[in-house]
Amino acid sequence: MKKIYYIFPILILFAFSSCENYLDQTPQGLLSQEVVFDNPKTIKKWISNCYSYIPVNHLTIGYCWYGDNPIGQSGWNAMSDELDYAGNFGGAGGYWCSAIQQGNWNASTPTSAQCNYWTYFYRAIRQIHVFLNSVHATGEFKEADVEKAKLEVRFLRAYYYAYLIQVYGPVPLILDEVSFSEKGDFQRTPYDQIVDWLDKELKDIADKLPLTVDDKNWYYGQPTKGAALAVRARMLLYAARPLFNGNSDFASLKNPDGTALFNPTYDKNKWKKAADATKDLFDLGVYDLNKNYNDNGTIDPYMSLINTFFNSKNKEIIFARTDNLMNDNWDSFCTPPTSDPADWNALGFLAITQEAVDAFYTKNGLDIKEDPAYSESGFSTTDHIAANTKWEDVSGSPGLLAPAGTFNMYINREPRFYVDVMFNGQVCPQSKQIVDFASWGGEWYHNQTGYTPRKMVDPTYNSINKATYYRPVVLYRLAEFYLSYAEALNEFDPGNSDILKYVNLVRERAGIPGLPSSLLSDPIKMREAILRERQVELFCESQRYFDITQWKKGVEILNKDFHSMNISTVVDAPATPEFYQRIAYETRVYKKHFSLFPIPFDEINKNKKLVQNPVW
Repeated sequence: MKKIYYIFPILILFAFSSCENYLDQTPQGLLSQEVVFDNPKTIKKWISNCYSYIPVNHLTIGYCWYGDNPIGQSGWNAMSDELDYAGNFGGAGGYWCSAIQQGNWNASTPTSAQCNYWTYFYRAIRQIHVFLNSVHATGEFKEADVEKAKLEVRFLRAYYYAYLIQVYGPVPLILDEVSFSEKGDFQRTPYDQIVDWLDKELKDIADKLPLTVDDKNWYYGQPTKGAALAVRARMLLYAARPLFNGNSDFASLKNPDGTALFNPTYDKNKWKKAADATKDLFDLGVYDLNKNYNDNGTIDPYMSLINTFFNSKNKEIIFARTDNLMNDNWDSFCTPPTSDPADWNALGFLAITQEAVDAFYTKNGLDIKEDPAYSESGFSTTDHIAANTKWEDVSGSPGLLAPAGTFNMYINREPRFYVDVMFNGQVCPQSKQIVDFASWGGEWYHNQTGYTPRKMVDPTYNSINKATYYRPVVLYRLAEFYLSYAEALNEFDPGNSDILKYVNLVRERAGIPGLPSSLLSDPIKMREAILRERQVELFCESQRYFDITQWKKGVEILNKDFHSMNISTVVDAPATPEFYQRIAYETRVYKKHFSLFPIPFDEINKNKKLVQNPVW
């Protein structure tokens, strides 16, 4: 039976699940496979569609997934201890994210459909296999273009598999089109076997990809050697962490034929593999932390941190997407509302938990509980201004971090705090008004905590006409891997001086003192310091959830009351000092088995050889 594939002539559209057969007749208005792969334009559209499955991360729907398409990852931020959203805002998946926070989900509820990376990524993988078997030189699409395109889609296939195993653990590793074309039941492939394949595949792809992108011939966002090595390094770090490395909780998870899906024996060498893979990325010599400098030659941490995300050509970015479609949603959801009735797109309902706010250090690089200069009593009497920065706040005062009258909790904090967090009393860069969460209650988009993200938010955003400044969606950047390298070394070679070196490079750029060398003698405290640094540096970058769950700290950190400022639920209530006190606004539920997502019930029902993750 001849297999035929179809494509809309304007845009490639697919609605196949991972186990469906191809259709046998051509619907009117569609193109056959032969026509698609004989036309350079439709070949390029097919390639573009393979890219379209990459979740565009934090600059998208910021509170959860969008409908049944997990196009954005920012639900990870809300599932961690970083973000929350307006309690009454249920559109575009908000209710489902709330259900997850409350522990009200299972393999067959709509919640799992909202976060169905399984079916979503297998669609992409299937399309990639079709492409690999069908693409050929035609017209101006030369043989060199074919080979380059095959490398790109192989990279994407590896990316999607790496994402699948961090969400579900072992998945069926399907590496050929025939298996997809013929309806059949696939068993899950043991976790370590997938990791080994990804390790070799990504290394091979990296060896053949270009070191840098030639803008004349490549569009920004295509993979390079660094992108492939970054996916490999993150994947191997995750594989070395306790969730996947010798976890006895998964010892009973086996395929119907008895094949164990996890190795219950801890392997310290996995940490060395992770460290070595990260070093491979460094050794390329093309990446560096983004740094902007003052006229006196010192690092300007404020501009350095801001431009990491707004300067698309800086050397810190390893892999990014050009998708700008959802950026205005991020801007809208993070921009506090104003008194202007026409300013209805300034919603500000994305909320930062007090737990995340408290994680930011003081200007001395200390925990707020350890710095005697930190205070939660009273208000500032003078403007709090950074002495050495070219960051000009819209208030007209260059370097203004917090105006006089700001609650002292927000004074003398580290630069990342001011760049990342919008707090009460701060000047809103978009509206040029003082942010007033204290008297903003009762609305349907009510901010629940008294904070909203400032990180990656366009400071020039016009919420009336929704004009927004372009910036890339940064998926992999060097600071993450400096901290990953330190984490892996600390587990494999504790006391190694490079551990402190790479953490302190991140802290130096952030404008705070380095960690003391005494930490090197205590690997447990060093581990805690590294994970804390990741929490702050990678805030709102969809990393925190995995840092928590893969270190098996989900019950400890996520199964408890979450706190906010004392926001009134009364519309236009006057601001009072009572606002500035912590209250428990929400109790979240996290159970140990949540560390792996359930395989969607529909997939289990279709494929009798698929075994479900434990407890689900």
